[in-house]
Amino acid sequence: MVKNWRKPAGQPPAVVAKSIGESLERPGADLIFGTADGLRDTVLLRLTDVEPNPNQPRRHFDEEELQALSFSLREVGQLSPILVQAHPTEPKRFMLVAGERRWRAAGMAGLTKIMAHILPTDANTDQIALIENLQRVDLSPVEEAEGIRRLIETHDYNQEAVGDLLGRSRTEVNTTLTLLKLHPTIRNECVTSHNDVPKAVLLELARMEEVDQLSLWLKVKKGELTAREAREYRARLQRPAMDAKGVPPVKPVTARKFIASLGKLEESLSVGLDAVAEKGTAKLKPEERARLIALRETLSQMTGRLDGILEA
Repeated sequence: MVKNWRKPAGQPPAVVAKSIGESLERPGADLIFGTADGLRDTVLLRLTDVEPNPNQPRRHFDEEELQALSFSLREVGQLSPILVQAHPTEPKRFMLVAGERRWRAAGMAGLTKIMAHILPTDANTDQIALIENLQRVDLSPVEEAEGIRRLIETHDYNQEAVGDLLGRSRTEVNTTLTLLKLHPTIRNECVTSHNDVPKAVLLELARMEEVDQLSLWLKVKKGELTAREAREYRARLQRPAMDAKGVPPVKPVTARKFIASLGKLEESLSVGLDAVAEKGTAKLKPEERARLIALRETLSQMTGRLDGILEA
């Protein structure tokens, strides 16, 4: 038994029970709280025995939000335990899985101890951290997209499985992942200093070429570009060029021709992927691997578009 924690004393149990109860019906609740028949024990840990997890989904902590949460902890108390796991290398210490905002705010409030759930060492902490963050305070759209991508890449999930885990449709997951096509500068600023930019605006930018994204980003940061205006701008960029007489060229592909050509497209992709698998990804050049990753993202987006077309 770890000696530096104990059951919480002086904290009305009804408050904790209410806080947990309100979350039991949310997606992934069993991962966080245990089952309804056996909730995880709530314990008190010293703040100094807990350290943040460098791989948690949230990368930016708003100072004003932390100040407000700190005031709430002093006046009302802690309503929701943080989630921790035994430290992998340091005995009697713990690694944060979720709840870093509460942990930071507790320190700002001058608290020395904090309520926590201790998760088993085999718990899927990537899943839990993402779910818990999505339930408590929304991540920025870009942090959310990066967290979902990490779930897919680390645990080999498909978009449907991630959607089931988060209580979202596969189309919603696919749309969120579109934000990963934003220029790295824009993604970084969305997390740090401009995390209030509407998701709809960011999605319109993400569907443009990077040079066009950057040309509009200054207007976006100033709040001078709505999602509708960005959509109209993107439509102008994609409008077919006029010929010498000022008449748009006839589209070379019809729906019938496109569908008829799918067999060749599927065969080409299959043969090409077989060749890549035979060569082995370890032998790929960095730019070749980047092209394959871009192809995967493009195919994923095309799948979302196809879903929308077929469900219409």
